[in-house]
Amino acid sequence: MAQTTETKKSGSKTKTYPFQVWYFLACFIFLLTIINWTGIAWGYYRARVQRRQPRRAPGDPEPPLRGPTSLLRLPSALAETFRAVSFRWTVPIGQSYTVNFADVFSTGGYIIICFVWTLINAAAGSTKPQPKNYANLAGNLATLQFPLVVALAMKNNVLSFLTGFGHDKLIYLHRMTARVLLVLIWIHGGGRVTIGLKGKTAISTPQIRAGILAAVALTLLTIVSIRPVRRKAYGFFLIVHFVLAFTFVLAGYFHAKAYHHGQYLWPAIFLWALDRFLRVFRVAVHFIWGKKSKSEEAQATPPIEVITNPKLEVLSAHFIRLTIPRPRFFRWSPGQNAYLSFPGITTHPLEAHPFTISSVDNESKTSDLTFLMKVHKGATRRLFNKAKAGAVRVLIDGPYSVPPPLVGYDTAVFIAGGSGVAFTLPLFLDVIERSKRQGLVCRRLTFVWSIRNLGDLTWIQSELLDALQDLPYGLTVSVRIFVTGTSDTISADKADIEDDLEALDYDAASSSSGDHSGRGDGTGSDAVKESSGSNTRSAVENILALPVVESHQGRVDLGKLMKDEMALAKDVMSVNVCGSSGLATAVRTATQYPRVMDILKGGPTISLYIESYDSN
Repeated sequence: MAQTTETKKSGSKTKTYPFQVWYFLACFIFLLTIINWTGIAWGYYRARVQRRQPRRAPGDPEPPLRGPTSLLRLPSALAETFRAVSFRWTVPIGQSYTVNFADVFSTGGYIIICFVWTLINAAAGSTKPQPKNYANLAGNLATLQFPLVVALAMKNNVLSFLTGFGHDKLIYLHRMTARVLLVLIWIHGGGRVTIGLKGKTAISTPQIRAGILAAVALTLLTIVSIRPVRRKAYGFFLIVHFVLAFTFVLAGYFHAKAYHHGQYLWPAIFLWALDRFLRVFRVAVHFIWGKKSKSEEAQATPPIEVITNPKLEVLSAHFIRLTIPRPRFFRWSPGQNAYLSFPGITTHPLEAHPFTISSVDNESKTSDLTFLMKVHKGATRRLFNKAKAGAVRVLIDGPYSVPPPLVGYDTAVFIAGGSGVAFTLPLFLDVIERSKRQGLVCRRLTFVWSIRNLGDLTWIQSELLDALQDLPYGLTVSVRIFVTGTSDTISADKADIEDDLEALDYDAASSSSGDHSGRGDGTGSDAVKESSGSNTRSAVENILALPVVESHQGRVDLGKLMKDEMALAKDVMSVNVCGSSGLATAVRTATQYPRVMDILKGGPTISLYIESYDSN
């Protein structure tokens, strides 16, 4: 009788324990939501206070940046210390990948909760763990994790809205939870094998075969999802991921349904289908209904070129710029990205690549979507090779990501390397535009860009020249350009692009004048190259002539730069970074040390946002 009672209790716990894990997860998500929206509300409150403060008149002395020690700022100092330790201290994994302490602790916490709740009742009714107990618990817990794993992978994600985490962070959590799910499934399967596969659980039964198929599919999916495979064969990864994930969910459903748990997989299936529907619907809206008016459409041949005949420009041997007329219903915030697919260039319909929108959505102007792309192997290389034709078809899915809301800050710093300027530039331009239109948004702006050669400034020439004219009084702007290339690397870049374009039979003279006869005689392509070089020099000189712009030869010393910027800032400071993992690591290192005494005297707390383009 006692054993029967214990068995009933064990069966009851097998059903309730998996839900208790979800209670933990729900509470954690709720806590992150409160923190995120409290921070946003506090930022808007600071902005309101700033607008109500009297403006300093010309000739008035600058107020001091530091004052006496105030214990009222102790909560800010402690919060800054927590952020520094949690998000800027990192643990290396391999030679080129790091995770911050927050990721380590969240991963560890999730693993502990899952496996404690799997094994806590394993010895019920006995003195040692019973395979049936932990196998059933692991299976039930795995079933209830399906919706979480799928939800974290969605691009149309309510979790991003609630927590403020971008798709890149949620994808890390998606991979982590999927790998924990795999271990739970193997614990479940191992326990059932230990008990013995016979009767209703014989390997010949459809539900057991479905379970084995699901386990094999997820195992293979985990193997092909490792970082080296994703980076070297992204197109292959997308196809295999779709096939194996679909197989895993479908087979898992039929296995769970046989044991009356199929209803727990319906949310996962619904979320997956909803995300795909929204993405296809958005692409269709931009592609079909995002046309211009009929009078404008009549001038386009064919009409669909209104949104699918972009301007494709070769900027250097390593970068291209794609400009697309904005579809009618497409609106975006500075720093957001879109997924682009290029029919005829991408290898299959599922292949879409994220690119940051480097232009600003300006309601007073007709805004185009501009993308700065670094040329790698694969889709961007094939797109580069399309430069001769100049016409490509593009499917747009977006916008996505959750860029930082730059409101209520005293100082904002933007640091980019190469094509990372596509992220920092629109944020920088937006702050200046709002300061001109609404009054000062912040007191100080610093824009830092590392480039290979000075001619790369022409990529953002018109945007910078427009933004840096007529700056409002009280806004201090500093633009610092660091040229990292030597004369040898610059010459090599020029040679590379000339070789590439020549291989493509790219005739610069014909593209500008339509005359092929001038090639090589000093009046055709040679003259165009000379004119192009003269225009580049003129554009660079125009930018460098601005009093707020300065250029430096060599790499930026980010430790010194951040130390200087923190010394010139007060209250709250935003630092926004986009570039290589090395650049991101250098900024983290420069901001990871606690500064309790400086903050108590009025020094800034730091909000650090890093968009790393090689962290996939």
